Amino acid sequence: MSENQSILSVHSLTKEFQKDGKPLLALDNISFELRKGEVLGVIGRNGAGKSTLLKVLSRITAPSSGEISYEGQLTSIIDIGTGFHADLSGEENIYLSALLLGYSKKEIKELYNQIVDFSGLHDFMQMPVKHYSSGMYLRLAFSIAFHSDISILLLDEVIAVGDTDFKRKCYAKIKELKAREVAIILVSHHLELIVEQCDRCVMLEDGKILSEGNPLDIVNQYYELIESNEGASIRSKINQEKSKEDFSLLSKFPLKIDQFEINSIEIHYSTNQEVLTTASDLVIRFLCSKLVDEGSFEIGMYLVNINGLRVLLDSLALRSDYEVLSHAKGEYQIDVTIPADLLSAGVYRIGVMMCVNRELVKEVDSVAKFRIFPDEDLAEARGMGSIIRPKLDWITRKE
Repeated sequence: MSENQSILSVHSLTKEFQKDGKPLLALDNISFELRKGEVLGVIGRNGAGKSTLLKVLSRITAPSSGEISYEGQLTSIIDIGTGFHADLSGEENIYLSALLLGYSKKEIKELYNQIVDFSGLHDFMQMPVKHYSSGMYLRLAFSIAFHSDISILLLDEVIAVGDTDFKRKCYAKIKELKAREVAIILVSHHLELIVEQCDRCVMLEDGKILSEGNPLDIVNQYYELIESNEGASIRSKINQEKSKEDFSLLSKFPLKIDQFEINSIEIHYSTNQEVLTTASDLVIRFLCSKLVDEGSFEIGMYLVNINGLRVLLDSLALRSDYEVLSHAKGEYQIDVTIPADLLSAGVYRIGVMMCVNRELVKEVDSVAKFRIFPDEDLAEARGMGSIIRPKLDWITRKE
């Protein structure tokens, strides 16, 4: 990626709409640079201004004020079917789109088979696209864009419509475009995609850039914004603090039931690491008070990733050989170790289950949050998303 060579510059961009006779700022004085070969992620809550930004950059709608300058060919895939003529066939739309991008008919003929092969729509090229499903629209739009001589590609949430195999092909193509120094702006609610594919990320809120930087940092801040009931104070805090802590508590402590309480949760990892990485052994520590002398107490723990998927769940009480024993009143420290080279880089929430005599009494699904940075040893694996990413033992033998 070109470190300093800007291919797109946005300065003081503003877009105003009228809503119920009153002005509404969908974009409020936005400025940023996009470098060659950079993938810039854009995240934010619904109504934050993400889609409006891409529509203004794509010239679908004009800005109220501000400046946009860029080099080369800019193309976008924002809404399913945008740019297609509904009554024309898939083949005719390929030719029409490519002609609008400046290709000659001879050049289009040379590219045609590549576009169709990538889309997988061989049997539907003579069908009018108005009969296409949303997934078919997406396949054709991506295939045309990916095989065009473009400099900047704008992608809105549409990538989520494709099936698993096509998404894989798209992600591989994004990597190829980066190598060609094509710059990409990617808007998505799929936060794992942002972390895996993007070099930098901006978070929009109320039409403004609230924060920008490393995708993991920005996703971490986005979590704080959406999970807080005090939106204004969190927005102010994010503006003041560009670097967030790797670990934070989300619930009010202690978490209490009649038999015991969890007073706090801590995270500990390898002391030779400046930050928590995928190569770190991770210890999650529960500081508890047993409030009565009779009965056992057990803690279950699970982790939820940035897409809301439960990654793992464990408790001693789930073991078939676990023996229920009474614990005396007093203070307890419970450590659970997650080995290095298991979790993928990302932001995780900790959920807990509080059990007595192996019976669930209380469950809290977001008690704390932490983030894991990628280990440099896995740099080549960037862009290949998975829920976990262990380093498995591999043996190659010649038979």
